Amino acid sequence: MTPSDAHIAEHPAPQAQRVSSRESFFALFAGPLAWFIQLVVGYALASEPCFRAGSRAAAPPPELLWTKPGMVALTVVAVAISMASFAISMRAFNRTRNEARGGAHHVMEAGAGRTRFLALWGMVLGAGFAVAAAITAVAFIAVPRCAG
Repeated sequence: MTPSDAHIAEHPAPQAQRVSSRESFFALFAGPLAWFIQLVVGYALASEPCFRAGSRAAAPPPELLWTKPGMVALTVVAVAISMASFAISMRAFNRTRNEARGGAHHVMEAGAGRTRFLALWGMVLGAGFAVAAAITAVAFIAVPRCAG
């Protein structure tokens, strides 16, 4: 067994103990899930007050005026969760920054750096879905809700 073969036999995530599986799970899935919930619940909050009894209303009824601030609050929560996902991913990435040495070709051959890879994708997804939630908020706020 040559020295390069010995390195290939190492654990594919040698610093996995530095990041818990809960952190990795939250980092990868919290941003997309927050945006999805914002989109689905926000759509319900935006459309339900305008379509009562099978016809389109000119304005939401007074008892459902809370839905507009509810959509804004939902957006703030979705962006905050996505940014928390980004922050946790960045912290995990910094803890596992030295998980695999060498260039990209070396990492591909050895299969090392799995924890760092997940942290990197958590940063991408967290930041990306924070932007997606903010763009969705523009639609919730700028587009007229009812016929008026």
